[in-house]
Amino acid sequence: MGLWRIRATVDDRPGFLSVLTASLALRKVNILSVQVHTTESGAVDDFLVEAPDGLSRADLADAVIRGRGRDAWIAPADVRGLIDEPTRVLALATKVLDGSASLEQALDSLLGDCDISWRSTGAGGFTATGMQLADPAGGMLYIRRPAPAFTPAEYARAQALVELTRAASRHTAA
Repeated sequence: MGLWRIRATVDDRPGFLSVLTASLALRKVNILSVQVHTTESGAVDDFLVEAPDGLSRADLADAVIRGRGRDAWIAPADVRGLIDEPTRVLALATKVLDGSASLEQALDSLLGDCDISWRSTGAGGFTATGMQLADPAGGMLYIRRPAPAFTPAEYARAQALVELTRAASRHTAA
């Protein structure tokens, strides 16, 4: 059995998520966790699944399409995905606060395989492929990820991590 991360948009209507999960179940895919990100284009469901070894990325994509999902993003996952999201985020925040990880390292871990750069000016916000966050040390952190598309929930999590870092640095300086 292999671990995969599947992210797909599903119409936010009664029964549509069950159609997608039934399509995965028909292929013997076991859903280990799911997070739902609300967006303007529908509910973006982020699954961690265990799939039979013979199932390919294309097989999983076909199951998503047959389950009425769209805009699927599928990638291999590892056992770190089994840690529930609140625990994982708190552990990342702890690493930033105790100095064992930089804010950039924590953001990369939080958002998954992204490019982070710094600029002296800019405005906060996010798009499908990028976000800009005010660096507590000054300037702006520019985060880019080609896929999957950033969601409002991911932007809010990243913003909260930055704000926690900012608050901690003010507290330490006082």
